Amino acid sequence: MKDIETREDLLLIMEKFYNKLLVDDTIKHFFTETTTVSQHLPEHFETLATFWEQALFLRGGYFKNMIEIHKKVHDQSPFSGEHYKTWLKHLFTTLDEYFSGPKAEQMKTMSQSMATVMQIKFT
Repeated sequence: MKDIETREDLLLIMEKFYNKLLVDDTIKHFFTETTTVSQHLPEHFETLATFWEQALFLRGGYFKNMIEIHKKVHDQSPFSGEHYKTWLKHLFTTLDEYFSGPKAEQMKTMSQSMATVMQIKFT
């Protein structure tokens, strides 16, 4: 199994990850009701790929404030500890299904850190 190397790899991760999120009754409402993300998935995947390109490869040009964006969602429908666990479970499962290597592990570590920071800042 190969490591994450390209933007196309990141887009694949996002597609497969969101396939899991959007059928999970405990978390899908954030994407289908609280926000309109489910109505423009290809555009959202491009934004996420740009974020992860910046995070993993130091290229991509992501300039938005990820914490601020998620705080607005949290203010409408609060994230619980279980929501973070579910989000991470689906991301880690997706990564493990398709990739193995330092970048895949870095993506797991970074996403765990982001979830921890959001939990601290939003409570």
